[in-house]
Amino acid sequence: MRRTRYAAILWILGALAFPAQLLASLRWPAPYSWSGHLISDLGTTTCGIIDAGSRAERYVCSPWHALANGATIANGALLAAGALLLWNAWPRRTPGRWASALLGAGGLLVVGVGLVPWDADPELHAAFALSQAPAQWAGMALVAASWRTGRTPGIPALTCAALAVSVAGFALFVDAVGGGPSLALGLGLAERIAFDTLTLWSAAVGCLLLRRHRGPEIPEPVPANARAATNGGR
Repeated sequence: MRRTRYAAILWILGALAFPAQLLASLRWPAPYSWSGHLISDLGTTTCGIIDAGSRAERYVCSPWHALANGATIANGALLAAGALLLWNAWPRRTPGRWASALLGAGGLLVVGVGLVPWDADPELHAAFALSQAPAQWAGMALVAASWRTGRTPGIPALTCAALAVSVAGFALFVDAVGGGPSLALGLGLAERIAFDTLTLWSAAVGCLLLRRHRGPEIPEPVPANARAATNGGR
């Protein structure tokens, strides 16, 4: 139980990546566009115009890239550590343990995204980012399928909803990258729907777990025949 509570706290702390991104965006010499710029643009270490091919060109300059990248690394490490702590919360040899393993792998891939800024190695950065989403999706699907309804019942429904939103956002992002109709939505917005939803999900699950462990213990109902037997024995 204590490990589950610690895991919940770690996943909630992962949401601190959002205020870190906000602070980094405010330091841009030119306005950062939350719909037009990518999340990775906050972590670029150089300034200049990105030739986006079929996408709109954009100016990138993030003086506080160290904060943005550090927040990404911390977010991934917190996700992985929380998943590791939840390992023993699942019965042995169940899909739940695979869920923890996949979520932990997803967290480590997020760490890779922060360690390798986009302008340092675009291909490796993209490989980390594009591998993280399927790993976390698979872990989330197993969470939704394995979570017992009597234990924090809101988690399966929340997980299914977040999974659907993230996958839909990823489809929009891929379409926008290819210059499709979703480009009108904005590359940055589509990417955030796909990836930020994953961080919001882990933080929301952490809140549900923490709320459960902070609440008063609810005694199990005593069957009527058991009560009668107890009263008769007095």
